[in-house]
Amino acid sequence: MRIEIVVFDGFDELDVFGPFEVLSMAGFDVRLVAVERPALVTSMRGVHLQVTEVLSQADGVIVPGGGWLNRAAEGAWAQAQRGVLPARLAALAPSARWMASVCTGALLLAAAGLLSGRRATTNRNAYDELRAREVTVLDERVVDDGDRVTAGALSAGLDLGLWLTERELGADTANRVAATIEYRPQTR
Repeated sequence: MRIEIVVFDGFDELDVFGPFEVLSMAGFDVRLVAVERPALVTSMRGVHLQVTEVLSQADGVIVPGGGWLNRAAEGAWAQAQRGVLPARLAALAPSARWMASVCTGALLLAAAGLLSGRRATTNRNAYDELRAREVTVLDERVVDDGDRVTAGALSAGLDLGLWLTERELGADTANRVAATIEYRPQTR
C-alpha cells in the first residue's frame, strides 16, 4: 500500500514525521511528495527537504497543517489561498482508498470540499473555522469517517498513524509499532 504525505513550504514537522515514522515501521510504502513538482521544501521551523516525487495516485494521502492559525505566508493557509493543493486533493480523492489529515491539514481537505457533511477534527483553535465549512467537528484525537480520517493537533499524528495501521493491518501490527516507539495510543 502506497501512502503519500504531502509537504509544502511551511508544513509542520510533527504533522509529517509522526505518521511517517509509524506507517513506515508498520511496513507501508510511505513517500513524502510535493504539490506540483519536485522541489526543495522548507518546513515552518527551517528543516529543508529535497522532495523528488509529486502527489499522484496513492492508496492513501495525508495532509499536514502548519501556518494556518497565524495566516503565515507559507503553510496550510497559504496553500488554501493558492488553491492548487485543494484542487489536486479533490481530483485524486475518488481514486484513493482514503485521505487523512493532521492538525489544520483538515482545513485543506475542507477547502477541497472533501469534508462537507462529514465528521472530523483539527487543532482545537481551528474548530470554529472547520465548523463554518459544514463539518461536524468532534473533540477527538482521531476521527474516522470512512474514506476521510482526521487527527487533532501535532502529536495526534502518531495516533493517526497507529489508527491507520490497525485499520489496514490489524491490532497486532499497530500494537507492535506502538511498543517499538514506546507510545501508548490515545485513540483506543
